[in-house]
Amino acid sequence: MPVDMVESTVDLATLKQYRAVVAPTLIMVKPGVAQTLTQYVREGGTLITGYMSGIHNEFDLVVEGGYPGPLRELCGVWVEEIDAIAPDAHIDVEVGGRTVHGSIVASIIEPEGAQTIATYGGDFYAGTPAATVHTVGEGRVVFIGTALDAEGMSAVIDPVIDACGAETVDSPEGVEVMRRTADDGTLFTTVINTAGRPVHWRHALGGEDLDLAPFETRIM
Repeated sequence: MPVDMVESTVDLATLKQYRAVVAPTLIMVKPGVAQTLTQYVREGGTLITGYMSGIHNEFDLVVEGGYPGPLRELCGVWVEEIDAIAPDAHIDVEVGGRTVHGSIVASIIEPEGAQTIATYGGDFYAGTPAATVHTVGEGRVVFIGTALDAEGMSAVIDPVIDACGAETVDSPEGVEVMRRTADDGTLFTTVINTAGRPVHWRHALGGEDLDLAPFETRIM
């Protein structure tokens, strides 16, 4: 999926260029950011955020009033506690009939309007929300309470991205695809093989087969 990196303090007009905004671990929330994100979602945008977000202000001081701080109302959750997970451990997470894994931390989530889309499968918080979705105006916010593995992220995020209509490309593992449109409307597609091995991509981008050498980049 084509992505851009933008500062958290960008204005609403900039955010509205995107169907989805991903703000993982947005620990420090500067003045005005929560308000801009709220308006973005109200007008139909999709925000994806999660654990450790909203816990510090612009001075890197812990906020009062419960986590995720200024994002609490927008996310529709109260994070009562953040449980640290040992580096070599994980927590089971149940999502879409599958058991996936979370690591690093587990946010103990109390929904305040949000709907549960994944639950923890173990420890003293078994059965409680691990991920939620909150409808705000015309848009919605997804809050992910733990660092999900690749399968877990796909299970939670893929339906969200599909629902908001964002463009995606199903490429082989290790192959990144980016698309950019020039001022004159010309579309450029960049394909990067980040794998340290050759990759054969059948029917690449709906066309002919593509053979990529290790770390090869092509602009099409």
